[in-house]
Amino acid sequence: MKYIYTDMPIEKAATQTANKLTDHLNKGERVLLLLSGGSGAAIAISVAKKLSGVNLTNLFVSMTDERYGLVGHKDENWQQLLDAGFKLPGATMYRPLIGQAIQKTTELFNEWLYEQFKMADYKFGIFGMGSDGHTAGIKPGSDAVTSTNLAAHLKSEDFERITITFPAIKKIDEAVVQASGTDKRTVISDLIYKDLPLDKQPVQILKTIPQIILYTNNKREEL
Repeated sequence: MKYIYTDMPIEKAATQTANKLTDHLNKGERVLLLLSGGSGAAIAISVAKKLSGVNLTNLFVSMTDERYGLVGHKDENWQQLLDAGFKLPGATMYRPLIGQAIQKTTELFNEWLYEQFKMADYKFGIFGMGSDGHTAGIKPGSDAVTSTNLAAHLKSEDFERITITFPAIKKIDEAVVQASGTDKRTVISDLIYKDLPLDKQPVQILKTIPQIILYTNNKREEL
């Protein structure tokens, strides 16, 4: 994992993402892009702007995780992206929420992911991390950490969530991680210097991605 300290982690992560996507799309490759909510939404918005003028017909886009509820509810990650003006003209977009029960919603998301991972030439993910060590929607000790499917659902302290799983993350070719703030220092230090059990600190799974860059405003020597 490459570590980049910067006072502009979101912008740097967005530039890296847009450049990589452009390179692969210009080669005529089919590309899968998985977005994240939270601070990752700002990266997605910036990436979309940087891809203006690029042929996106081979780009397939969805989320790493989603907060379950009615389509368009105020905490839905996808809706928050739309409200912020997120657009990728020509790309194929998959909104995880479909107005059905969480089990069926997860099942169909799993099927979509299976098809996309099978068809894609290149798979890219945008990730964040929580101070509790979660990434995507995979919470420590949840059912998602033991799932053998590509998507799982769980109930956390704040939301019911649908998330990609460890098997899905292991299929990703390249990713960026953005983690800033003093509350992330312990988790970043653990990620860099320790190998902890995945059920205790799910973010450790990101180290299985062949090419990954961590962007942070935390100096490495301060961890």
